[in-house]
This record gives sequence, structure tokens and C-alpha cells, in this order.
Amino acid sequence: MAESAGIPDDLYEQMLKDSGMGSFEMSDRDMACAILPDLDYEVQLIAISAPLRHNDEADADTDKQIKEVEEYARKTSGSRNQQAVDEWVDLLHGSTYQSTAHSMAALGMLAPFYESMFFQAFQGIRKRYFGVAMVPRGHPRAGMTDPDDFWDCHLLYNPNTKKKEKKLVPGIEQLADAVGLAAHLPTDLHKTLEALFSYRNKMFHGGFEWPKNECEKFTKRIEQEQWQAWFSFATHGDEPWIIYMTEAFINHCFDLVHKLLDAFGAFCKAQNPIDTIPIATIK
Repeated sequence: MAESAGIPDDLYEQMLKDSGMGSFEMSDRDMACAILPDLDYEVQLIAISAPLRHNDEADADTDKQIKEVEEYARKTSGSRNQQAVDEWVDLLHGSTYQSTAHSMAALGMLAPFYESMFFQAFQGIRKRYFGVAMVPRGHPRAGMTDPDDFWDCHLLYNPNTKKKEKKLVPGIEQLADAVGLAAHLPTDLHKTLEALFSYRNKMFHGGFEWPKNECEKFTKRIEQEQWQAWFSFATHGDEPWIIYMTEAFINHCFDLVHKLLDAFGAFCKAQNPIDTIPIATIK
């Protein structure tokens, strides 16, 4: 019995539940702040979503214009038809560059966000669960005896050559495995990161229009890696000319951030078995 209240315990517990009092269980997403104390990821995601939505609307308006001009061209003849066809060609040509510009904009927000989120998460894990000067043992990556190198996800360690090299995606995966985070990460993370950062490297160095051989190599990789749903490209004849991310891939990358935050929080809860915060109750 709840002595001071004089009511059955089960009824008392139900009253607490209904009133929002008692114990509050943190979600995995909220728990991620334990290792990301200096990254306001919620506000960043809101800020990123606004221009993405605006760009989607602009693309939809352009598609609508193209269809309207095409329909008009089909209904006309002579000079009016020629003028409509010319306008249609110009719109199609411009839409390719617009799609690429929007792809670059999304890439410019999402790729750095991913990179920063992983780097800061690993630094948070380092400080909270291992210690700044510690290098966890029992993993090949421990061959990097300098703690700053070990905890830098930009670096990959080769235990055979005893050398480190700058490789972001495999560096993230190796460090995640070394500290126990890998078990919580989404299964499609590797494929996504490889596609995102491989494209980032091409776009940030090559701009909208890459050299012909670079376009050919990347379009072949799209097929090999089965990224067809994530990238589209315009062609000159049969040759790839401009490559851009599809709306499906942009949305996928944005949505995956939410899964990563859950993964970070789940990792934190695994380190701290007590996942409830007691809330004071009045009896």
C-alpha cells in the first residue's frame, strides 16, 4: 500500500503513469547527447531540411514547366511549334544543371554533417567511457599507440604494414569496431557512406562537369556497387556527362542520420545499464 496516500500500490503506480510522474526512460535518440554534448544535431537537421524541401519544390516546378511546354509544342505547328521546342530544349538543358546544383547543395550539407557527427561521437566516447589518454586494447587498431591517432576516425590503421593512412569510411568502421559501436550501427551504413563520400570527393574536386574519364569510371562504379537508385546522369550521346544524386538518395541520407542517433544512444545505454532518470514524486 502507498502508506501516506492509503491507496493500493498498483493504482498508485497507474496514477503516477497517467500524471507523467515516476520514472522517465530516455529514448536512444535523446541518450546520444551523452557523447555529442557540443553538437546540436536536432537544430542542424531542421536547418538542413528547409533548403532540401525548397529545392524539391523548385525541381517540381521545373518539371511542371517542361511538361507544359512539351504539351503545348505537340498542339502547335510552324513558328510557334519551333519556339516551343526551343524553349523545351532550353528547359531540359537547364534542369540538368539545376538538379546538379541541388545535388551539390545537399551534398555540401549532408557530407560534412556526417563527418562531424562521427568525429565528435568518437571523441565523446573517448572522454566519457575510456579516458582521453587511453588506447583500448584487444583490437588491431591498438597498434596506433598515440591516443589522438587512435581516436581520429579519419585515419585507418594497417596492422600488417604498421602504418596509418587517411581513409574516412574504413577509418570510421575500424574505430567503431574497436570500441564496440559497430554492433549498434545500421546495416546499410557502409554502402551509404561509400556512395556519399565517394561522390563528395568527385564533386568537390571536379565541380558540375567532370573530365570524361572520371564520369565513365564513376558510372561504372554506380553499376558495380548497385547505386543505380541513388545517382542519375545526363549523357552526350552515349557518354555520361553530368552525374547527380537522386532525391531518393538525398532523403535516404537524411533519414539515416536519425538511425545513427538511435545507434549512438543505444551504445551509450549499453555502457550505462541504468537507463531511467528518477523523478521526484509527492506522497
